[in-house]
Amino acid sequence: MRWEPLRVGDAAACAEVIAEAELVDRTGEHYDADDVAEQLADPDLDLAAATVGVWDGDRLAAYGVLAANATVPVHRVVFGGYVRPAYRRQGLGGRLVDWAIEATPAVAGHPDPPLELHAEVSDANEGKQALFGRAGFAPQRWFFAMRRPLTGDLPEIAVPTGYRVERFDLERHDEAARLVRNAAFVDHWGFSEKTPDMWKQWYTGTRAFRPGLSFVATAEHPPAGGGDTLAAILLTHYYEADTQATGRTEAWISVLGTRREHRGRGVAGALLASALRQAQLDGFAQAGLGVDADSQTGALGLYRSAGFAVEHRDARYVKTL
Repeated sequence: MRWEPLRVGDAAACAEVIAEAELVDRTGEHYDADDVAEQLADPDLDLAAATVGVWDGDRLAAYGVLAANATVPVHRVVFGGYVRPAYRRQGLGGRLVDWAIEATPAVAGHPDPPLELHAEVSDANEGKQALFGRAGFAPQRWFFAMRRPLTGDLPEIAVPTGYRVERFDLERHDEAARLVRNAAFVDHWGFSEKTPDMWKQWYTGTRAFRPGLSFVATAEHPPAGGGDTLAAILLTHYYEADTQATGRTEAWISVLGTRREHRGRGVAGALLASALRQAQLDGFAQAGLGVDADSQTGALGLYRSAGFAVEHRDARYVKTL
């Protein structure tokens, strides 16, 4: 087999590997060629150093991607890899993990320890758990994928006194929303600040972003010395590949964050209810989101009270290098 860095033109082959793997692994995630092309075209991704494709002739058997996630004081690199089912149990998974371990220091771009390599592993994938366990990884954190149908009664939109909720406007809210996201998640496990370029690439500049299903909450009477203050944001994405695979349209709530000083007042609940109602009006079949199982902000309780139920569990496996 031929091992070489990926190119953006390999996106369709990568999407084919993902689709075949999903038939076996059942993670609930689907990506088409355009989704993968966006990832491979990320200007922060060094294709030569941070990707590898394993080719059997002109057929992609497996591939891996490393993404640097600069945090303080620990420098993290996240590994994502797929092996086509027909090529499993031949050692390719183990060799991909070995490649990731060897390539991580260069991808991290930081010579000083501590340095960690992370990988997401489904609770239902015992083979992958064993693979990473043998390589010295250990589960450190759990994350839930939660969903609810957009039929029947939805949560009431109850905007707390002193705030107003409005539709996301790219021109007015984009940069302020990025700052809210960074402030809201700074105390979360694994936090990394999103730069303007990263924000555009993965949040409001991606083709999946749906501003019509995204909302912001503004404090009408902010502290002295400033104008209106953006207190919380909710961003929604739609992935066509999910609909192609499942036959259902899903509004994926990718970010819901509230500045610390505005928490505990019902602001996040008002944003969530607004997004669910709009998604229902737009004809979406269901809504989904991901949450840290140990989040200290009460997010899990909020989502359950809004009718979301846990559908899938992933563990973050970590190896210190």
